[in-house]
Amino acid sequence: MATKNMVVLFDESGTPTIKDDPRTDWFLGVGIAYEQSAEEMIFARCKDAFGLGKSRPLKNDGIGNSRAVCIAKLLADLPVSIFVSRVNTAEPKYRKIIVAYEGFGNKAREEFRQVRERPIAQIIHSHILDYCLFHLITDYFKQGGGDATFAVFIDNWSIPEKDIDISRSFRAESLYERISSLHRCFPAEGQLVSIKSLELLTEDSSRKRFVDVVASIFSRAYLKRDNQRYSREVANILQECGKASCSNATQYLIGLMQAVMKESQN
Repeated sequence: MATKNMVVLFDESGTPTIKDDPRTDWFLGVGIAYEQSAEEMIFARCKDAFGLGKSRPLKNDGIGNSRAVCIAKLLADLPVSIFVSRVNTAEPKYRKIIVAYEGFGNKAREEFRQVRERPIAQIIHSHILDYCLFHLITDYFKQGGGDATFAVFIDNWSIPEKDIDISRSFRAESLYERISSLHRCFPAEGQLVSIKSLELLTEDSSRKRFVDVVASIFSRAYLKRDNQRYSREVANILQECGKASCSNATQYLIGLMQAVMKESQN
């Protein structure tokens, strides 16, 4: 069986902070996976709806509800898979744990790596990125996908220079090891061949615009209900047809941070 070359695009929505946000309590990670051989067809079909051919990217404020619904129905008919991870940054226990985790992590960074502190925003973003990529790729194999290699592109994010290798190469290696160890749990014989070092979408491109739009239309479902842009219609369309999966990572991340800090004490 020939190895499939899969593309994964990732973007975030919301502000990775534990300060109160009048718009939303959630920080989202949105991942999209598809075969590289289908990319040209996908972008051609999305050109008008997503503004891929425009001189400027399509922004959230420029996407009305009717257009968002049309985009969702278009995505439902395309060979893509979507995974949305989210964390409730207003959850009191989460806020308490991540403050402790920030202090724990920064002490280790200073002692073992002699690098500057990593702020909470970086921690939240990295956790949601890892959670989203893990589930998006494992879902591919759970659904019977064959041998595949994954190229991951994430929307431009400010990564400290000292953390670039960890954020790109080491993350890919760690993700590969975790998913490969689960091979026997998947229903088919497909194997994860490799996950390439993550790449940043620093320049305007169809890939960047595509994932920006998908993250934008999904984010409406996680705005506060008194926000005039709040709507679950897009999320419902894509979840009900099986094109998208969504998962609340809050309790998992609380447990993860507690486990890491506890292990360091042993």
